[in-house]
Amino acid sequence: MKKFFSLIALVAVFAACQPEKVQTAFTVAGATATINVQVFNVNTGAAYGGTYTLSASEGTVSGGTVAIESAQSTGISKHDVTLTVTGPKLAKTYTYAVTIPDVLAGGHADVNAIIVVGEDGDTYDYEVVESATEEVTEVAMVNDHYPTHTHADTDYYLNNSEFLLEGEIEYDVLSGSEIIKDSEDFKLGFDTQVKENIMKAYNSGKKVEKATLPITVSAYAIWRAWATYTVKTVKYTVNATNLATKEKLVAGTFSGYQYSSTKAEYEEKAAPGADGHYSPGHGHDAHGSQANAGGGIIYSE
Repeated sequence: MKKFFSLIALVAVFAACQPEKVQTAFTVAGATATINVQVFNVNTGAAYGGTYTLSASEGTVSGGTVAIESAQSTGISKHDVTLTVTGPKLAKTYTYAVTIPDVLAGGHADVNAIIVVGEDGDTYDYEVVESATEEVTEVAMVNDHYPTHTHADTDYYLNNSEFLLEGEIEYDVLSGSEIIKDSEDFKLGFDTQVKENIMKAYNSGKKVEKATLPITVSAYAIWRAWATYTVKTVKYTVNATNLATKEKLVAGTFSGYQYSSTKAEYEEKAAPGADGHYSPGHGHDAHGSQANAGGGIIYSE
């Protein structure tokens, strides 16, 4: 994965903001996660345009997203969230389990989910079962812009100041999915249009969007920030159930890639030689306001 990094003059901004010292304590925010849900119509391969309700076993649903947040200063542990889609014209109630990754306090994760639905009156109900055959995780670190310290073989930056370091990380959020060419294996006689519609739902392509994560670093600390990208190779099994006879068969399979999640996180540790000056969540702030209103750390794919 190609990466480039730049660090915007944080230290210079802090050096210029020292007219009045106000001792400030802060609490790291909780971790957050957003599930981005796409619902597709098996009869068209496009986004489902009918009325439906999305619900989740956890979090707050708004439109096609589910927002999850932990308590202050706590992270999120890896776990599954069950999504449910219902609608007056849908063939049945559809469920989908999505995995939320571990996220550190103050970090954020975006997770993607695809649900294919059918409608009343269809001859068959189609169920797409996903099984990951490979999962690759890549980490983009803020470590290409002359890091100041190395600890346990990891690069860090130094806030060698009695002032808080405040800014934001800009990073790329990956989403979408792609079909592996010629991977499909469907039974002879299976509805060609339905096959194409199902595969279209999982072939939206790779998408890249910008996002930011606010950070606050204590005085006399070393810190680092990073984004983690998870890409899965998935085998999709299409089951077809005749709604009249209830006969169920495996219609076929195909494979593809899912850009399943992106998370951005940061951490801090006591700076070497801080001699007791480091205290997590503490530092001075000029006039009690954000000293670095416009600065930030930017990295992108």
